[in-house]
Amino acid sequence: MFCEEAKLKKNTFSALADFCRRRRLCRPSSFIGSAAAFSLPDIWKETNTVLLLVVVLVVVIVFVWFIFRRRSDSYPEIKFNTERPVLDKDLTAVESLPEGKSWSNPSPGIYGKIEVIVGHQPISTYLVTDNPLTIGRDPAQALVIIQEAIVSKLHCSIFSRSGQIFIKDLNSTNGTYVNSEKVSELELNDNDTVFLGKKGTVKLVYHK
Repeated sequence: MFCEEAKLKKNTFSALADFCRRRRLCRPSSFIGSAAAFSLPDIWKETNTVLLLVVVLVVVIVFVWFIFRRRSDSYPEIKFNTERPVLDKDLTAVESLPEGKSWSNPSPGIYGKIEVIVGHQPISTYLVTDNPLTIGRDPAQALVIIQEAIVSKLHCSIFSRSGQIFIKDLNSTNGTYVNSEKVSELELNDNDTVFLGKKGTVKLVYHK
């Protein structure tokens, strides 16, 4: 009985040892097969389409960048150092006259200038042209803007007629005076002084 049990254990141990030996022998071959399955040619066959698309995309990006770079170099941005002045409502302002010049022989279409004085301070100077020169406090109605309470929103107008210069009151509240005389319309002569309101705080001097 004892011999039979020993013989059974020996047979079992031998079978186990043989199984383990076979497993060790098979393992390298399976590893080699797996490595062969992941060889470089197989990887290239499976991913060549994706790699080709990536290469094409990179080439397109480089080409577009090159085109935009050439365009930027060919057409550089132009910048102006100074802004161009804008004249509002075709109004020409005159700061001063060059030395030796006078208004006795004005250019065609120009009949002199109007000097605006508030208090005793000259404010601005405007050319008298073929276009009527409206004077008032409201920028929406007048070309010459004088922000003083005595001046109406649309006070008076200076215009040319047959080569002569006239001033016309436009129903102002405080009236228009030429050389201290209230007028509704009057021809202006050289160095005439026009008062907007009787107080005389705002005046226009016409120079032919």
